[in-house]
Amino acid sequence: MRALVMGAGGGIGSALRAALSAAGHEVVGVDSPRSAVPVDIVADLAEPGAARAAVTRAWESSGPLDALLHVAGVFPARRALETTEELFDTVMAVNTRSALMAATALAELCVRHGRTASVVFTSTGGALRPRPGTTVYAASKAALEAVTRGLALELGPLGVRVNAVAPGFVDVGSPLSPVPDAYVQAVRAASPAGRVATPDDIVPSLLWLCSPDSAWVNGHVLAADGGAGLGSPAMPSWLDR
Repeated sequence: MRALVMGAGGGIGSALRAALSAAGHEVVGVDSPRSAVPVDIVADLAEPGAARAAVTRAWESSGPLDALLHVAGVFPARRALETTEELFDTVMAVNTRSALMAATALAELCVRHGRTASVVFTSTGGALRPRPGTTVYAASKAALEAVTRGLALELGPLGVRVNAVAPGFVDVGSPLSPVPDAYVQAVRAASPAGRVATPDDIVPSLLWLCSPDSAWVNGHVLAADGGAGLGSPAMPSWLDR
């Protein structure tokens, strides 16, 4: 399998690249000019046309693609009353628009060359359960889940499956979107799993959705959140502890 990983320099992206390579797959990595990790294609996904150009370049330089895994994203913590139009546009461009454009570019190439492919996006539990300071981020991921379902419906007959993984909080140690340690500890204390996720916890779900083992799964958003979507065992209870 030849896979294009968008956001390959991030925490989940780096773990995903390593897992794909270890399994014997060929990987083409895409990330922004700010990435500290070397990648095959540098592209600013906030720019119009960048996502489609990256897919086309990967196909032409490395060969036909069997899978597209979009794990690129920006996570700005900003209160709604402090949100600017520029911030909104940037988050939607990177988290949602680039995913849509990359997937449609891949589908066009697959149709032209008579091939099939699998697309996997990365959403978040916050798409359904936003927290203070995540309004724009949650909106971008909720839109991405709608894109997932819409593309699955339209591209399925063309031989391209589209699914998404929705992690809970993942401690990736991102320098671009730093998270205070106190927040990490609070999430850990509230988690049904008793810990926060690492990138390696998310990778298996991404790999499964782009593999033949999930061939009958299309338009699905798979929660990989350690049970966080159920609520927290630390919530108040009238039962004796």
